[in-house]
Amino acid sequence: MKGQKDRAFPNSPLATEVERRAFLKYAGAGMGGVALSPFLAALNQAAAADSCETVPADKSKMDYTFTAAYAASPPAIDEVAFTMEVENLMALTYGGDFMQYKPVSGQSPGVCVADMGAPGNEGVIGRWVDKWEGSADFKTWTFHIRPGIKSWAGNEMTSADITWTWQRAFEMKAVRYFFAKAMFLDKPDDIEVIDKYTVRFHLQKPSPVILKLMAMSYYGGPFDATEAKKHATAGDPWAKNWLKSNDAGFGPYHIVKNIPGQEMELTRNENYQPKPPIKRILIRVVPDAATRMALIERGALDYAMRLPERSLQALAKNPAVQIVRARANFIPYIGPVATNEIMAKTKVRQAMAWATPYDEIREKVYFNQGTPIKSITPAIFPNYTDRFWVYKRDPARAKALLAEAGYPNGFDLKLSFDNSIEEMSEAAVLIKAAYDSVGIRTTLDPLPAAVYSERKVKRQLMCQVDNFQWPWIADTGYTGWVYLGNPETTVNNSVYFNHPEFNRLVTDMMQMPLGEERTKMDLRVQELAAEEVPWIFLVEPGWREALKKEWTNFHWYPDNNLHFEWLYKA
Repeated sequence: MKGQKDRAFPNSPLATEVERRAFLKYAGAGMGGVALSPFLAALNQAAAADSCETVPADKSKMDYTFTAAYAASPPAIDEVAFTMEVENLMALTYGGDFMQYKPVSGQSPGVCVADMGAPGNEGVIGRWVDKWEGSADFKTWTFHIRPGIKSWAGNEMTSADITWTWQRAFEMKAVRYFFAKAMFLDKPDDIEVIDKYTVRFHLQKPSPVILKLMAMSYYGGPFDATEAKKHATAGDPWAKNWLKSNDAGFGPYHIVKNIPGQEMELTRNENYQPKPPIKRILIRVVPDAATRMALIERGALDYAMRLPERSLQALAKNPAVQIVRARANFIPYIGPVATNEIMAKTKVRQAMAWATPYDEIREKVYFNQGTPIKSITPAIFPNYTDRFWVYKRDPARAKALLAEAGYPNGFDLKLSFDNSIEEMSEAAVLIKAAYDSVGIRTTLDPLPAAVYSERKVKRQLMCQVDNFQWPWIADTGYTGWVYLGNPETTVNNSVYFNHPEFNRLVTDMMQMPLGEERTKMDLRVQELAAEEVPWIFLVEPGWREALKKEWTNFHWYPDNNLHFEWLYKA
């Protein structure tokens, strides 16, 4: 049978029975001409019965208008810009890649969450594909596009759109190119067209997380290549100029107005399924958080983006407003940058960890919302453990470690942060007071967002308080590799952590099939992150959104955006 070699389940000694079942579920289910086993049929029936995967038919007939306030103007609608606003728009217009995380019921009524804690690939389902197969060595993956998927322009998604999207990615050298490298795709030719609706990915190395990478990859398409090419020129064959301000996607919405710094308007893709209840989205750009708060408080908005916890606490008293919450994957942290000789010492970082006022930050910055972070891998991810993170506020222990490190009288520290993020500013003040008390004489260094971001990436800071890390891929190996892996090759390692064993483990995990040996490595990575303290973990505040009371059917995904296509009025 055609492609049969790609349908075998893993028979490696590393593959446990759980992994074999997970592989069968998502690598062999739904194959044409092959009957599903009772086990797989039961899994599929259970998935279909989950109300989190549907929009009620009567709600899909509604033509709601939804008003929102962004905190900033999106600098682009393409993969050349990286802000929450850009990510929100890309999720709305492009929807995502072949796969998606399965939504399941969360802890709060009316809130569904991505199934991040499922083992292996059990938490991943198809988005644009209705079946897929992976080889036993995790190097060959075949995807079957569901016929009939159409963009807002009416063009059907085919293999040609996928190959154009990946060809463009290799030209752009931006986020989708990063995903290509994470998937071990070396060149566009590694993606083979089998037929109109089938493509095959030939990876240079095994990728145990390729399906999860696809579950959150909406940067850089997939593009409606037919529409995008209409706006290409001889000097701009990839339509870069047009796609900065316009979309050519298959997602639930389409941009019809874009006035930078002021407003945007999106309309529903009438071809998208399930049909979103919201037909029209009006977005205002309101940089001041107090103004965004005031607008929603008086009912002038349905939704205000990026409000700090202090504002949310005040809004919670308004009966016309609801604060939607879910456990999430944020990792706010203090980051000692090891390019500085003092910060490079493990005992200094450990001393700082013992000096940090964790409880005070949670109480005064987050108003006792959220949870203390106890590992480099978020608590909602598989294999999470908190047993290695021993730190709590202990000034005496901090002083003893400073003396052991050669600084019995402490040292001078410059603590930098993005001054546009209220919660980081508030945390920095509390950290300064705590550090001063043990002899770490701290000077606060508030910086404009652009300046902070540039200096952080260039590793020009001594120490930073940061909240910009939230791994989209539910995997410790990926999290460690992308944020703290070898700093010579990992640009996101802004603290210049360079530990040989850690580097080897996360690199190996990115290309090792799922199984018991990989799980042991997962735990060791978490242990090393606690022993070496490249990041001093603070508080995971959770996903927090302020909306009018009447809206329901919220879906949390690891991009921490509000996905408007699911919403309807209760």
